[in-house]
Amino acid sequence: MPKTIRNQYDKYLTYEILMLCHKKCRRGKALRENVVRFDLRKEDYILYLYQSLKDGTYKHGSYKTFYVYEPKKRMIEASKYIDRIVHRWYVDYFIIPNFVPQFIPTTYACIKDRGMHYSAVDLQKAMKKAKKEWGEYYILKMDIAKYFQNIDKEILLKILERKIKDKKIMWLTKEIIYSKKEKVRDSNRKL
Repeated sequence: MPKTIRNQYDKYLTYEILMLCHKKCRRGKALRENVVRFDLRKEDYILYLYQSLKDGTYKHGSYKTFYVYEPKKRMIEASKYIDRIVHRWYVDYFIIPNFVPQFIPTTYACIKDRGMHYSAVDLQKAMKKAKKEWGEYYILKMDIAKYFQNIDKEILLKILERKIKDKKIMWLTKEIIYSKKEKVRDSNRKL
């Protein structure tokens, strides 16, 4: 049975860790207006974030939804910068150590030391093996349209509850999953 997550929330909730998450979030974005404003009072904001996460009063802000058109039309949902710090903390300290080791070896997206190039090399190895074993083979390339928008949140939570037994982490999970969207706006800017 997979390892369950228990008593981890308070263990990793420190001012120092939240500040480290802020530093990771600002990489490559340090000159954006919202990041500069945050940086001017980062100690106050991180302390506020720490306190609200500690006492359970944290409320995830709404997602700003807009479209970009390069390389193709895509809908983007962007959270506020302070919420991205919480996402970074959540992913780095709860998701990566507890879920990623259980992924199959051919999972590539958003995983450190894996990605597009690693997957391309892996695919080439698999193609050579298929050619050697069967001679003729077929490859199916597919994309599931609007995959993330169609995930049933109730089913997702039931799956997560089997592994996450820490009530505070489940509270934060629900806070993130059920946060609201703002109105969709069109944008021609590149990300």
